[in-house]
Amino acid sequence: MNGLKRNYSIIVVTYNNADGLRRTLKSIRQLDYEQKEAIVMDGGSQDESQDIMAANQDVISFSVSEKDNGIYNAMNKGIGHAKGDFVVFMNAGDVFADSGVLSLVSQYDGDIILGEDIYGGKRRKLKDTMTLYDLLSLGICHQAVYYRREVLQKYGFDESYKLIADLKSVVEPYVKDHITLTCITQPLAVCESGGVSKVRWRETLIENRRMIDELVDPFYKADYLRFSRVNNGLLHDFVVLSHFKSIFPLIKWFSKMMSFLNSKFKHIPIE
Repeated sequence: MNGLKRNYSIIVVTYNNADGLRRTLKSIRQLDYEQKEAIVMDGGSQDESQDIMAANQDVISFSVSEKDNGIYNAMNKGIGHAKGDFVVFMNAGDVFADSGVLSLVSQYDGDIILGEDIYGGKRRKLKDTMTLYDLLSLGICHQAVYYRREVLQKYGFDESYKLIADLKSVVEPYVKDHITLTCITQPLAVCESGGVSKVRWRETLIENRRMIDELVDPFYKADYLRFSRVNNGLLHDFVVLSHFKSIFPLIKWFSKMMSFLNSKFKHIPIE
């Protein structure tokens, strides 16, 4: 596909975040790429969100304000209104890294294009080439993921997952259809911190394990779990321990002490 003729659908999901919606729409307005549409899926906000949508109709191609069943349900509904060749999702409050992001993405091709992001002021980096292990271990930021529309129409977001359906939307087509993943090792989005998957990280671990069980070939799964952060045998114990937050500083101190002792005495022969 000729990148200069590529069209983009930007789906913005929002609920009672008028200030965030204003920032996101301003960021879309500042993009230097013309072939784009903005779709706003509002979950029935009671704040000023509808007034902001009305004031930005020159930027918004389609908008709706109605009750939904959560963020992934809103994202799925947005796919049905998308007409672009590629689709990217933004939460209200998130912005593009700069005005040239779509022009940059248009220089790359693939079924799914992954970019880096700045989350809570910290840059999250990708590898030049992402494998299945990398996807499962490092995760993705959906605000920096550009899906070919046909991929989304086939798979969408599995709403039985409450926290990592966005990651599954990349992993599943990669595993089942061997789609092409392309990586851009530059930030494409600046995201607000405090996402629900960070707050509910214990449940995120459990959903990660469920996804591994569903999608990773059994022939490889045992090896993956050996090297993964989501270890098969320790997951349950880790989730239980995580409720006792006071233990983590002690574990961290003990780990540092062991590293120090190892560096001092590792060259002393044991008799």
